[in-house]
Amino acid sequence: SLSVGVLQLTVDSWSHLPHRQYCLCIVYVVFFFFFSFVFFCLCFFFNDTATTEIYTLSLHDALPIFFLTNVLYPCRTGGIEIFHYYFAKALSAYFPVAVLAECGHRFPEYRIRVRDIRSPFGRLQTLFTLAHHVEFLRRHRNRIGLIHIPYSSGHLFQYYHAMVLARRYGIPYVLRISSGHMPPAHPDWLHRIYFRNAAARIGVSEMISVEYERRYGYPVETIHSYLPFLRSVHGREKLREKHGVAPDDLVFLCLGSVKKFKGPDVLVAALERLGADYLRGRRVRVLFVGGGELLSTLQRRVGNQGMADRIRFVGNVPHERVHEYYALSDVFVIPSLAEARPLALSEALFNGLPAIGSDITVISSMVESERNGLLFPKGDAAGLADRIRRLADDPGLCDRLADGARRESERFDRFGPMVERYRVLYDRLMSARRLRAQPGSTGDAID
Repeated sequence: SLSVGVLQLTVDSWSHLPHRQYCLCIVYVVFFFFFSFVFFCLCFFFNDTATTEIYTLSLHDALPIFFLTNVLYPCRTGGIEIFHYYFAKALSAYFPVAVLAECGHRFPEYRIRVRDIRSPFGRLQTLFTLAHHVEFLRRHRNRIGLIHIPYSSGHLFQYYHAMVLARRYGIPYVLRISSGHMPPAHPDWLHRIYFRNAAARIGVSEMISVEYERRYGYPVETIHSYLPFLRSVHGREKLREKHGVAPDDLVFLCLGSVKKFKGPDVLVAALERLGADYLRGRRVRVLFVGGGELLSTLQRRVGNQGMADRIRFVGNVPHERVHEYYALSDVFVIPSLAEARPLALSEALFNGLPAIGSDITVISSMVESERNGLLFPKGDAAGLADRIRRLADDPGLCDRLADGARRESERFDRFGPMVERYRVLYDRLMSARRLRAQPGSTGDAID
């Protein structure tokens, strides 16, 4: 059915394709037909093994939402993984939730079921992911209310199989666009079909919504992302003692993945411009909280510059504890080259920290220069060094910006209203599906 669905989509779109893309279109059809046999074998295997637990949802009052996500927090500490963890927990108050992810974590909430879809061989993960998704959708095609799909145009692997089966079985799916990277999509025609068939498209910032509406001509609703942010109940002095930070240090916090697009190397370059002697003289301490591909490289670089006593790489910290680092810090730094809707920045401002941020659109919409923070040109290490120097040399400026951040902190406490907007949207999209889930419908019942 997956291969036939792909062929049908191709035929429907054939007249709209540029001539140079015909061959690529044929390649996609052949690819799906070739792997149909593999899917059949894997799905046959999964029919009788390791599939029982996720299908014990109680569905007397609502249809389940099917979450497609590669990895889930706490198995990976990243923005999208943490968001989906808390988002699924919140939605489970209204709908049963089924999550297929490369993670064995079990939620305490009884209306959330997670199936661990990690490959037992450590390889062929994409095939196992596809097989699990296809088997789940095929078996429970008349019991699934909606499919929630994270989307990024930069990802090579897209959930096209879910699009095909959703169309075949009449299941609405929602694309949630959460990546600040917006490279051209390849192949563009297939992404256009992906958007066309979606029941709704959600961008986490106005910038994203406008861009994808421009690309594909379909409406994209904007729903800003938030988390259930926390504030520490412990005082700054106690937390600084716990984490080995001196009481008189001026602490700059950079919290997030240590990856190129987050700009941690720009911050290290700015600190190199200031020099180890300046950092020691002004009692400047910088904390990097998070892990990623640049971590070891930047650690060596800091060590070679003799700044290891002023710059610390903490590594990954459970989200339930990150509020301690906001509470012990004085300034938040976000030197990102691209962002969609930075949750760490929202959490910092919620905790009343002034921020130094790059002047990309989404950060500029959250950080008002000279009011609750300072901005610098994206990727400009000299500009960032200047902003750090201004705050280190002028404690009064730092205090005024902190006051401004605290006055506006409550506008970032929006997790509840955000969930409510999703609830209303998802309830509306699933209303037509409820009739098909009544007793007497065909297909296996999840409960």
